[in-house]
Amino acid sequence: MSFATPAAQRPVDYKAAARRHLADASVLMHAESAPNAGQLLGFSVECGLKALLVATGASVDQDGNILKASGFREHLPKLATLISAIATLPDGRLVGSFQARMPSLAALQDWHVDHRYWRESALPLASLSAWELAAREVDAMLDQATADGVL
Repeated sequence: MSFATPAAQRPVDYKAAARRHLADASVLMHAESAPNAGQLLGFSVECGLKALLVATGASVDQDGNILKASGFREHLPKLATLISAIATLPDGRLVGSFQARMPSLAALQDWHVDHRYWRESALPLASLSAWELAAREVDAMLDQATADGVL
């Protein structure tokens, strides 16, 4: 879906949000605030994947949000599963080369947006390093997609 609002003027910028969440997660990890760092690592991955989806043809509203009807307005881990199923993506030809750069997406199967409500003792913080690896892979994929002119 195309709108009159140019992408540069839309409030939603998934790539910038991915980078911001990863930077903040790094600060929190060094401050020994693992629960919130973990939450931001997941959001970083989610936003990075959504940036790739938009760049490869996912429909957005006038603010730049992925449309619910597209099937891609999801949270992790469902979004990572959709990304892994190349055939379901807006432009699988383009996404396929980038998906191979993110082999650790499966590590986010135990990350959930609802962790923000959980007791710290209930969080799967043993997965934090795997979540960080996945977030760094997505960040590197964003760099490559930018260099390739996709983003």
